[in-house]
Amino acid sequence: MDIITKSHFEDFKQQYGYHSLTESDIFELFCIYCIASKYIKQESITKEMLDDIKIGNGGDWGIDGLFVVVNGQVVFTEDAVDDLLKANGSLSVQIVAIQAKTSSSFNVAELGQTLDGAQNILNDILGDTLLPKCNEDLVNYRSLIKHIYENCAHFKDGVNPQFNVYYVTCGVYNAQEDFLAKIASAKEHILLTDLVNSFECKLLGSKELVNLYKETKTKINVTLKVNQKLSLPEVENVEDSYLCLLSFQELCKLFMNEDGNLVSEVFYDNIRAFQGENIVNRKMKESICTGNIDLFAAMNNGITVICKNLRATGLSMILSDFQIVNGCQTCNILYQCKEVPGIDRLKVSVKIIVSSNKEIRDKIIIANNSQTEVKQEQLISLLETQQQIEDYYNAQNSYEKLYYERRSKQYKNGITQVPAFKVVTIPNQIQSFVSMMMGKPDKVRGYYGSIVDEFEKAGRKIFAIDTKPDLYYTSALTSYKMGEFFNNGIIPKKYKKVKFHVLLAFRLMCEKFPIPQFNSNRVQAYCEHLCKILCNDEDCKNGFTAALRLIDIVLRREPEDRDRLDSNFTKKMYELAAKLNTINKGQQ
Repeated sequence: MDIITKSHFEDFKQQYGYHSLTESDIFELFCIYCIASKYIKQESITKEMLDDIKIGNGGDWGIDGLFVVVNGQVVFTEDAVDDLLKANGSLSVQIVAIQAKTSSSFNVAELGQTLDGAQNILNDILGDTLLPKCNEDLVNYRSLIKHIYENCAHFKDGVNPQFNVYYVTCGVYNAQEDFLAKIASAKEHILLTDLVNSFECKLLGSKELVNLYKETKTKINVTLKVNQKLSLPEVENVEDSYLCLLSFQELCKLFMNEDGNLVSEVFYDNIRAFQGENIVNRKMKESICTGNIDLFAAMNNGITVICKNLRATGLSMILSDFQIVNGCQTCNILYQCKEVPGIDRLKVSVKIIVSSNKEIRDKIIIANNSQTEVKQEQLISLLETQQQIEDYYNAQNSYEKLYYERRSKQYKNGITQVPAFKVVTIPNQIQSFVSMMMGKPDKVRGYYGSIVDEFEKAGRKIFAIDTKPDLYYTSALTSYKMGEFFNNGIIPKKYKKVKFHVLLAFRLMCEKFPIPQFNSNRVQAYCEHLCKILCNDEDCKNGFTAALRLIDIVLRREPEDRDRLDSNFTKKMYELAAKLNTINKGQQ
């Protein structure tokens, strides 16, 4: 490994706290992170996510990392696929396989193994029963991919998944003939299956890898040419604000990259994700396609952009670290209509607001989304609750320091370097809180947006204003400690399939008294007891040992299907935990 690659590798190692693993294992994770960052845009890549993507370690078909992106979201469960299908009405799928080696050269035999592995994944869909044996991680991915193909009738526009393979070393690739021939042969066989829309195999050396890592640290910047702009009145804590009329070509710079693909991360602060083919979006699309292009600016409410910095030079405006906080629907429809004849004539009104004050940004988000079907109370609740949770994490100094990421990648480019393995994302928080505190680990395997909706419909808010933030932090701390134990081998890897049940089991076996109402003053004492256990190495280990014992007994009681971790399984955990705790108290 050359000195430049080594420097970035060490930076990644520090950020994610990988110290107990071998260099080759960490390098695999490093490569996975760099490549996955090209595909996973809407949320930060957590340590847990990287560990789920890494499948290498015997029986891996020459694949060190494997992940699937559906509708812009990385998915690990069949439930998540079902939720995204229900939400969007269709599936857009990318499958990515990675092999990474620390060697300073490329090996055509190693590449061949990975390409064979990619073919095996597709042969599995075709029902090939003579496939090589594989490890449990790969078995799970095979099941996930099969489930996706079982829903092939819902592939967006009838387009089959994309399949991309990456082979990475610390060397320099020079496009040798034997490599090109191997790739061409594999591509021919894979396309003949008629299961994928496209197949690409990319070989990356140290230079390409370093560039990918650098891109993960780059803020979102754009330069716009603005012919018409109006300065808006001065407002406290708002450095600048403008009302502009942008051409279609300039507007596209805000939400499309140089390859012409949608850049989904610019919509993170837009509370409503793209709603798909609903009636409003359908009418907007029909209006463009039926010749009302020149009227679009008058018929559309326009787009609101918030940026932290803006530099104006002549007719150019350079926006730094920006988000589209209102206009997600409009931008997605315009992206779909980018090939419509005459689209270049289209103009859109754009409000650009420059502010680094997070309270002001929140107020602007609420104001700009109030005109939509999102209820005002939902907006306020979400923002206020998220702020409360973030403030609690920031004020926490008694136990392990964790960082709540209420805005995607908010710690990535900060002045203060925050360890990535200590960042708690909103999806992480939802999974840990629902599993451990709400006692519903069987409900968190889906897409996190759908999880929130399901509980809302049942009359139980995951992020209620009066819920004590101690509960969120404690559940995240438990998940963090569990992750450490997985990485150190203290908790065997086989329990990853039931990891959310382990969180609940830990609470049930360690709690001093039953969990109080979430708004009760007793919550603080309840959480302090659990946090003290978690922050004492020996007590923490004993707590998880007890939790695993509970899981083991319930698993053995399951008559047939061990993968069926439904509400009945959770109920048995509660019943057994009560019996075991009664026995333990009697022995004291």
